[in-house]
Amino acid sequence: MVKKLKKTYETPNEGWSEERIQREEELTEEYGLKSKKEIYKAQSQLRSFRREARKLVAEEDDSEQVQEIKQRAHDLGLVKGNAEIEDLFTLNVTHFLDRRLQTAVNRRGYADTVNEARQLVVHGHVYVDGQRVNVPGYLLTKDEEKELEVKLPEPEEDEEEVEEETDTTEEESEDSEEESEEGGKE
Repeated sequence: MVKKLKKTYETPNEGWSEERIQREEELTEEYGLKSKKEIYKAQSQLRSFRREARKLVAEEDDSEQVQEIKQRAHDLGLVKGNAEIEDLFTLNVTHFLDRRLQTAVNRRGYADTVNEARQLVVHGHVYVDGQRVNVPGYLLTKDEEKELEVKLPEPEEDEEEVEEETDTTEEESEDSEEESEEGGKE
């Protein structure tokens, strides 16, 4: 039996809100996102962090789990090392979108635009810690961001093609010389 996959995001409850749609379009343009689904995924990740933090604040006695969620947020570069659990409530969706591989490639200067950065990632030119990653929405940890590399393929020229090109240019130059001589005789 095949396991049924579930969505990793939640869509907005209201059907149409001009303010929300405009904000989503701005984020899509700024971060070079393919669809609004990517925004919804980031919002769901943010919601998950906040939900977990709220639960831990209410319990107040399980310090191991508090340290774990703070460490996870710190590793992703969302908060500083000495942050409190309440600092997780100040996060917004742009913090998550800033940690995406596509955004990191653009901000590092490997690409001129975010759309070009997305293309580099999707075409498999980006390596994180020596491994090829072709998912633009991959969330980078701070350690992985240091190991980010872009390897562009070198243009290859076959020797045969180069020889053929020189032969054709020589033939064309001989033909043009013959035509000029014939034109002068008439």
